[in-house]
Amino acid sequence: MQTIVIQIEDKFVNKLEQIAQIESITTEEFAKEVLLNYLKAKLQKPDKYSFIGIGHSGKGNISSQVGEILRNGANKREGWSLNK
Repeated sequence: MQTIVIQIEDKFVNKLEQIAQIESITTEEFAKEVLLNYLKAKLQKPDKYSFIGIGHSGKGNISSQVGEILRNGANKREGWSLNK
């Protein structure tokens, strides 16, 4: 295990300390937990959609482009819809 030293603005350190106190853990433990959760989320493989590829669109490459199609079709506020 290694030690990492970082510099963070005081306002964020204060928030870390407040939340750690509420959770009854040390600030170091809470910061480690937050970082590990962030890394796990970043390293997580993208979801596989089990229904992709079961229909026939007439276009042979749709199922291989599902991630891009859904990203382009999704509205950050409203989500994804066929009604564009």
